[in-house]
Amino acid sequence: MLRMPTVLSHDSSIFKPVGITATVALYLFGIVFLYSAHVAGVSNLWYFVSLYFLHLFLLPPTRTISPASVLYGYYGLWFIVAPIFAKRYEDYVFTLPEYTLAIVLAYSVFGSGLIALYIGEFAGARQYLPKMQKVEIDEKPQRRLQISILVLYAIASVAVMMIVISSGGLAKWIADPGDAFLNRGGSGIYVIISHFSAFALAAISGYYTYVRGSKLPIVSYLIWLAITSPVHGSKLHIATLGIVLFMPWLSKLRPLSFKSIIFYFFLAFVFFLGMYFRGLTWEDMAFSLPYVLNYFSALENLAFSIRDFDPGFITTFFLPFVKFLTPFGLAEPNMYFDMNHMLTDHYYPEAWEIRATEQWPVETDLYLNFYFICGLPLVAGYFYIVGFLHGRAHSVKTLGWIFVSTLMSVWMISHLRGSLYNHTDFYQYPYLILMFLLFKNFYLEDPAGQSNSKKD
Repeated sequence: MLRMPTVLSHDSSIFKPVGITATVALYLFGIVFLYSAHVAGVSNLWYFVSLYFLHLFLLPPTRTISPASVLYGYYGLWFIVAPIFAKRYEDYVFTLPEYTLAIVLAYSVFGSGLIALYIGEFAGARQYLPKMQKVEIDEKPQRRLQISILVLYAIASVAVMMIVISSGGLAKWIADPGDAFLNRGGSGIYVIISHFSAFALAAISGYYTYVRGSKLPIVSYLIWLAITSPVHGSKLHIATLGIVLFMPWLSKLRPLSFKSIIFYFFLAFVFFLGMYFRGLTWEDMAFSLPYVLNYFSALENLAFSIRDFDPGFITTFFLPFVKFLTPFGLAEPNMYFDMNHMLTDHYYPEAWEIRATEQWPVETDLYLNFYFICGLPLVAGYFYIVGFLHGRAHSVKTLGWIFVSTLMSVWMISHLRGSLYNHTDFYQYPYLILMFLLFKNFYLEDPAGQSNSKKD
């Protein structure tokens, strides 16, 4: 078994003391400046944009798949690109007090999260392997991987078929996959099995290709994913499966590399494909981009919640526990699993009738449950943990650490555009622990070219 060496230096690509110090100073200045604009009744959107790019200059993400990349990408798309270009936003709304305050709240989470991420990454990367080479796997571990891939294909495929059967049958899914996906109540247990087996299958398929050089596992998985994509439905879920499949390579990419640009186009394609399955034609998307960007409604919904609700304490915090009462799906119309469910029913009852949800950001969660300001330490703690996992993953370089770090980074989006914790966390976090234990000795790189395999 491979023994980990002790190294006393730090990963200079992660730790940037000057950048972090300047970021803290800029963050404190930005809070005061944006809030002053709010008090003065002046639109502060463009000030937020300027602060965003100053932070990006001081602490740019060092890897394409990283918590910092997700944080920058989320706030850049939901709070900058969409407000500037989406049809739902008009210029005058950004002078309304609920919008100017929403910008202050968004920047508060963005800045504190960015600082916590980088501190966490440094803490996680204090010991690292300076000289690594690609590993080899021996014959018996190779056969076990092949058998595992076949077993996971069987489990994932059966789970997908059960989702289809229990939610109206194949004819319904062929006729209207978007409606079938939104009305798949009662298939919850099969959805969980499908998700978990598909993630494990993607991880092992990608790892096998990475260490053996055979492209068949990846090609086979992509074909399977394309066939079953309407059942997976969620754009984020499909994109995450693709990320997990290619994470041995993606984990090394820098944000502005050519391969990273290809990866960004892949994410855009998955998004537009998801919109197509939801009923929007390719022509609509090609000629009506401002309408497509209406999907990113987090800023508007945050402003609505500020306008219509007073800051509160534990207003929606315990809603995810309702899920324990209905393990196989939503049983009653008035049972909400999280803040997004409740607020969607309040503002968009016609959407909630078909169990579609809108996007209320984590700022609304803090506003309703912790008077906002008291929730900032909780958010910072969450980002610190995600950053720590990322730093450790790129120090140890095993499939287990990379798998956990990758999913935690991507799943940040579901927390940023939703509650601080979701009902899905109750089974996703135990799943991550299990996968970490199973994959912890699958080394992606090996000091001095030693084999990572254990002879049987």
